[in-house]
Amino acid sequence: MTVQGDETGRREQVLAVAEQLVIARGSLNVSLNAIAEELGVSRSLLYVYFDSVPQIIDALFFEQALRLDQLVKQMRDQHSDFRPRMLGLFHGYLQHLVERGHLIHLVLRERHQDSPLQPQSSRLFRRILLIIARDVSCELQLAPRGAFVTLELLAAIPEALARLVRSGAVDVAVAMSTSERLLAAALDAMEVREA
Repeated sequence: MTVQGDETGRREQVLAVAEQLVIARGSLNVSLNAIAEELGVSRSLLYVYFDSVPQIIDALFFEQALRLDQLVKQMRDQHSDFRPRMLGLFHGYLQHLVERGHLIHLVLRERHQDSPLQPQSSRLFRRILLIIARDVSCELQLAPRGAFVTLELLAAIPEALARLVRSGAVDVAVAMSTSERLLAAALDAMEVREA
């Protein structure tokens, strides 16, 4: 891979290569040397754009969190009803994971002291989770902790299906329809019914 001439293009190439390496390895344990080697440039050139691998990981995470934030806003604008809003949100999440991989999971599973996230990225991600969790808490009449647990359980469906798609075991269309059916059934089962 050759580095483009413009500064923005170079920075984006560094990010793209770092993301490919992280996803391929299933680990945040990549080095500036590996990124430089993949790009066909010297390691010193990478310092023009980033000071360290954690800074690169944070930039990737922030970019993905911004996309998820836009998805949440879009679903809230498009759907006033909870069920279609949640189904649309998880559909978009599955699409995101299929296209971009599980970088967010790799970052979030790091122990707190080892997290590469800067405060801005952490705040953005926490805000996204709080918006969705409040929605789940209100609509399903759950305590905040129960809403977070429910979100984690529901998110496991698109996450598992995205892994199957990325490995080639399942077609995207099959994953999308399976995710929608499973999520719809789960939401129906949790729906608060009037007594």
